Amino acid sequence: MKRNPLLNFRILCYAIGSLLLLEAAFMVVPLVVSVACGESHAMTTGWISGFAACLAVGLCAMLPFRRSHGEWGRREGYLVVASVWVWYSLFSAVALRAGGAVGCFTDAFFESMAGFTTAGASIVPDVEALPRSVLLWRSLMQWIGGMGIIVLSLVFGFGGIQLYVAEVSGPVKMKMSPRLRQTAAMLWGHYSVFTVVVLVLLWWGGMDVFDAVCHTLSTVSTGGFSTHNDSLGHWDSPFIHYVVAGAMIFSALNFSVTYFLFHGKWRQSLRDEESRSFLFFVAFFAVACVAGNLVSEEFPTVESTVRHSLFMAVSTLTGTGYTTCGIMQWSPVLWMLLLVAMLVGGSSGSTTGGLKVVRVSILIKNSYEEFKRLLHPRAVIPLKFGGKVMEPETINNVLAYVFLYLALALAATLLLVAMGVGPMEAAGCCVSMLGDVGLGFGSVESGCFHIFAPEVKWVLCALMLLGRLEIFTVLFVFTPAFWKR
Repeated sequence: MKRNPLLNFRILCYAIGSLLLLEAAFMVVPLVVSVACGESHAMTTGWISGFAACLAVGLCAMLPFRRSHGEWGRREGYLVVASVWVWYSLFSAVALRAGGAVGCFTDAFFESMAGFTTAGASIVPDVEALPRSVLLWRSLMQWIGGMGIIVLSLVFGFGGIQLYVAEVSGPVKMKMSPRLRQTAAMLWGHYSVFTVVVLVLLWWGGMDVFDAVCHTLSTVSTGGFSTHNDSLGHWDSPFIHYVVAGAMIFSALNFSVTYFLFHGKWRQSLRDEESRSFLFFVAFFAVACVAGNLVSEEFPTVESTVRHSLFMAVSTLTGTGYTTCGIMQWSPVLWMLLLVAMLVGGSSGSTTGGLKVVRVSILIKNSYEEFKRLLHPRAVIPLKFGGKVMEPETINNVLAYVFLYLALALAATLLLVAMGVGPMEAAGCCVSMLGDVGLGFGSVESGCFHIFAPEVKWVLCALMLLGRLEIFTVLFVFTPAFWKR
């Protein structure tokens, strides 16, 4: 009897090829902008090279198996999701390096990985010197990666539940429609509508069209790439700061909650316990930052204190990484609070990173319930979240994820220190990269990591990928169990 192969390489090749064709289509945008703006021959050639390489490899991988590529399995789903982000970053790096936008391939790959994973970290010390096509591509990468490469592919009828489960964040996967393709279409539809709304508000608030487009793409994806060295601090506009802060909060909500909000179902949104918990964390960190900066008289007026404190708290908690001011002159207590905010992150099923509010809430509730179990050892005390009893498998998943997350952050911090990075910078970078925040502490406060050695940048790239795909998806591929029948 013929044994089934462990992996269906036909469907793997077909999947990767199809997804690369999708990236090639997106790469036409910066190519057109480069030609329209009359950018250098090298830059235009770089986009042509990246597009051609992506198109050629995609076609070679997909075409031989377009008629019979077999059935999806769980292994194939995890392997495709874990690898496609690397493939996308690789071909983006080809374009950036060939065009001369960055100095070496390591930097080009770092910038691309930070874009697609929405980490927002950068190796470019002067982003204002970059060509417009590169600035737009940086923001477009974040917009694509924010909702998710795989979720976008589902809109076109490619893939299945194995891919969806492997990419969408959070311990519980939501489906807003019985049909997966319809769910993906609804997600991207609302994502696109919200993008247009934020774009109009930023343009109306004083940004020119190009800046408004780039910052809108980076805001709704909670990515954080900016077209200016001072990030959002380039505009001393309360209107722009409050609009972006509100958009970051909205983007950090669970997609199903934003779906209810779009359809005027406010009661269903208010019943969502994770959203209420997230808003509590927003209020807590914002109030703490406001109080600390009022005591230290960091800003000249009460309004500017409230605005900058709120903005930085939201930017850190949602993993966006925008800045309106420097934080290293703030109290060290506030540094630690913002580091905790990076760990918490936003809601599950959103564009944000971090542990996710649902996991933190379940962890806190489970710890509290444990005291009751000690007091009443024979009583059956279930853990409820959102009015539903949590299954033991879900609780175990949360505990395992939190342990792995913190263990990885600690191990990576020790590794960076061994590579010569300062302890404060190392800890801040590792927590920031795992949470896909992009901010740094100490010498990398601005979120620009060009000072690090190449090997450090590759470690940070790995952390960005692990954080975006929530650890399990990536590490599962490297376990012996994955390669056993």
